[in-house]
Amino acid sequence: MFLGVINYPIEGLGSIKEILEEKGYKVKEVLATQLSGNENFDGLIIMGGPMGVYEADKYPFLKVEMELIRKAVSENKPVLGICLGSQLLSASLGGIVKKGNFGEEIGIYTIKTVNDFKFLGDEIKVFQWHGDTFTLPSNATLLAYNEKYFQAFKVKKALGLQFHVEINSKMVSEWIKEYGGDTRLIEEVKENEDELKKNAEKILSYFLSF
Repeated sequence: MFLGVINYPIEGLGSIKEILEEKGYKVKEVLATQLSGNENFDGLIIMGGPMGVYEADKYPFLKVEMELIRKAVSENKPVLGICLGSQLLSASLGGIVKKGNFGEEIGIYTIKTVNDFKFLGDEIKVFQWHGDTFTLPSNATLLAYNEKYFQAFKVKKALGLQFHVEINSKMVSEWIKEYGGDTRLIEEVKENEDELKKNAEKILSYFLSF
């Protein structure tokens, strides 16, 4: 069973849950505020949210998540971190998370692949919505980057993705209502939805192969 941790109600698992269930996996979703720290799971998925890792005193559930991440990694269980989740993964394993020096990335971006992610091609399109960034933990392998930030990394069976593989145009529409933003993003995502979904499926298949 995969435990999917939702840090903010409108940032759910989206297509991640759909793809995993299509492949026969059970997925249980839980709000981060309801975590006890004693959850049992075979794999862990940590989703995004508007808070920062450095705000853990204000949002104490982030500390609980980091403990769960460390426990899962030490037990060699698969962990998938999306956006804030990737930053929590980095911080849990000794990395540093801070405001990005090169500003926010919101929208569809092309990122470059390296190492294991080369199977995706030299570049892929992804959807971004973040302002913070992470350093790589000392034992991490970089998988993707662009001219501004690290975009994906792996440690053991843990995969951190700075970008959002879970989204569709409906979800992005809800985010814009909540967070503000350019409504043209919705059409941009609609136009690229098939490609984004295919990339999500390939990346999740890679994650499940660990």
